[in-house]
Amino acid sequence: MTDILHQLYSTPLLQTHIAVPLKVLEYIKSQKFRRHDTGYMTHEKLLDDPLLKGIKKLITQKVEDYFYNYCGYAKIVTPVHVSSWANLHKKGDWGQQHYHENSVISFVWYPLVTESSGDFVTYPKDKLFGTTLSFPYREHNNFNSSNWGFTPKTGDLYIFPSTMVHGIAELEEDFDRYSLAGNYMINGPVKCGKVTMECNFK
Repeated sequence: MTDILHQLYSTPLLQTHIAVPLKVLEYIKSQKFRRHDTGYMTHEKLLDDPLLKGIKKLITQKVEDYFYNYCGYAKIVTPVHVSSWANLHKKGDWGQQHYHENSVISFVWYPLVTESSGDFVTYPKDKLFGTTLSFPYREHNNFNSSNWGFTPKTGDLYIFPSTMVHGIAELEEDFDRYSLAGNYMINGPVKCGKVTMECNFK
């Protein structure tokens, strides 16, 4: 018998792309940003702004593609946008490790970055052989890694479960890095334990 290595219970992260219209970028840059932790952010309903209606539609289509075609869920439930905001990082700013509460699917879109303006970094909930044990490894792979970084390009969009721990590497150059993040809940029949309830988020 041929050996078969089964990769069980993996975390699906979709990397895709949405082009950045100049008027959208300028609109995001014109927003009022407030200091938040290790960066700056806007209000949390940004994609509901009329000028961003087209971008919201494109992101929602990508989220649906992720949920239905990659994750394999039935179309009797529907992802629905519940929050979104823009982030601004200046030299020395970074995004600490976190996950998103009160949502099911999260995303981050990059309307303005450079290849040296900091990676989007993900972290596993548990290490392969427990939370406290670490071993020397021959090669870095998705089994033994304690984090996995992606270098975004302008227009890149990442979609992932809201429970996935992630952060942003420190911005080391003199540059304003913009991203737009947000969350989706699920409408329709959702089972929680033994109870099925009809969710209707707006």
